[in-house]
Amino acid sequence: MSPQLTFDFGNENILSSVREYRLKWLHDIQVLYPIFFRPCRVKVLLVADGGLDFSPGNFGLSTFLEILHTPPGPYVKFDITVGHRSTFANDTMVAMGNPAVVRSIKGIRFDNPDHFTPTMYDQVWLFGIISSIPTKAQPSPSDWTNRPTDAELRNISEFMDKGGGLFVTGDHGALGSALCGHIPRARSMRLWFAQTGPYGNPVAPDMNSPQRNDTNRPGANGVFDFDDQSDDIPQEIIPKYYTKKISIWKRIRWPHPLLCGPKGVIKVLPDHPHEGECVAPYEFNRSFTFNGYTSKEYPNALEGGGQIVPEVVAFSTVLPGNNVKDPTVAQTFGAISAYDGELAGVGRVVADATWHHFVNINLIGYPGAADPVKTQGFLASPAGQKHFEEIKAYYRNIAVWISPTAKRRCMRRHVIWYLLWDHRLLEAVSAGTPLKLRGSSIDLILSVGRHARDAMGKFAGRCQTEVWLLDYLKWLLPQRIFEILNPWDIPKFDKRREIPLPEPDPVPWFDPDPIMDIALGGGIIALREEFPEANPAVVTKAENSLDDILLSGSQRAMQQSIGTIDLSIKGAESLRNHLITIGKTEKPKRRKGK
Repeated sequence: MSPQLTFDFGNENILSSVREYRLKWLHDIQVLYPIFFRPCRVKVLLVADGGLDFSPGNFGLSTFLEILHTPPGPYVKFDITVGHRSTFANDTMVAMGNPAVVRSIKGIRFDNPDHFTPTMYDQVWLFGIISSIPTKAQPSPSDWTNRPTDAELRNISEFMDKGGGLFVTGDHGALGSALCGHIPRARSMRLWFAQTGPYGNPVAPDMNSPQRNDTNRPGANGVFDFDDQSDDIPQEIIPKYYTKKISIWKRIRWPHPLLCGPKGVIKVLPDHPHEGECVAPYEFNRSFTFNGYTSKEYPNALEGGGQIVPEVVAFSTVLPGNNVKDPTVAQTFGAISAYDGELAGVGRVVADATWHHFVNINLIGYPGAADPVKTQGFLASPAGQKHFEEIKAYYRNIAVWISPTAKRRCMRRHVIWYLLWDHRLLEAVSAGTPLKLRGSSIDLILSVGRHARDAMGKFAGRCQTEVWLLDYLKWLLPQRIFEILNPWDIPKFDKRREIPLPEPDPVPWFDPDPIMDIALGGGIIALREEFPEANPAVVTKAENSLDDILLSGSQRAMQQSIGTIDLSIKGAESLRNHLITIGKTEKPKRRKGK
């Protein structure tokens, strides 16, 4: 229900009334501007098994559930269904009655059409703790306990192949292997089994040896303690960075979009004494057949160039000498892996090393702890709360990133529509006359684009802004220019050579970044021409035509920029001729006075 906005101008509370009004506006922007599109609705299914659930308990996911219920911006709303594999789950375990949940399912099965079909949800999150173990000395995949049935695995595979997004996590050893370890793609992006797995999987890390994945950081007393996982000090992770050259002298480094927060790079996660491990796949060419349906695990890229394969996008570190158990050995291991299946026409997948990055005991503390800080977790201090905001952004980034292509493009349309009425953009372009693309200078178009990109930061992090712009620029630009603009080089696997393909590393003799500003500026101006007033009657028309108008405006603006490109080409030719000339001389000549 929309908040009731009232003012009390008759007493000294006027300022607090105005502040309250502004906060309500920020949280329910539709109240003031009914012309804004309603949020894109993304259907999310969260599933747990065993001792994991969605209750407020220590191993409950209630805090994560509330965080995901709060969207990253007004452009999206996550409609959350929660399920538990146990038929004996009680109401609290499936968050029955929680306003953040649209449906609760006890004893959920992926082959029950009332619970799940390949088209019922946009994304599925699996939090597994039950182990899958072999029943024979040399077992086939079907000889492992607690695995989903072939009928369930068929439906999950079809869901993924139709573009549905998947998130999976377990913990150390075989924890989580029953629910997640037999699913194509997910099974090879993380180590799931305590012994050689049903597909020849490497063995997962244990919980006791010096080589365990112990990310606990010492508490405020400087001493390692098991319960340090519940304090306000996180582990530091190492994001993988992607480089984008924007000139000869300047490079920009980006993390994966999963780790790009509203306030910068996400560099922390909750810590835990024995985590699992994410990996790059150990094989690429397997296909799976479940109930007559065959799914290729890693399909070829839609545009050629080999298979799209997962990558580890963040690493955790183990400090040496943690003696809560056997003293640890310093090491680094995969914390998060990601698969951009969209490039191959299937769904995206994210795997995390442990569900301890998501459960209550690692976020808001352990009520029975002797240390008061550890009873509150990240809420115990301003520093902890700041870390918590980064962790929240990671959760929401997952939900946005694994959303199907159509849903993410819906989000982009909504954000661009909001930009038309952003006060900063209106001030930047307002000159007392209607804004039109024909006759506008390239300087003005460039300025509109730059202001629009900055304004998008109110709704999403810088990475997401870049992703949204690149998503439609790829239809306008030559492949070579698009590759220069796109910092996220997705790994491909060349079957002919059986080695990862090398990525080109050109010297950018001109800065291609203004292309994005000119394209966006042209698109925004074209939209303002078509929709000059905030008239609620045009919402349906705008939803249906926004992409076409945006692309047309971008194309026209880029055509209008040809003259500036010609000047750049002349400058480049002059530099080239100069370099050729001095290359023919035996000794460089010094200018007078130099």
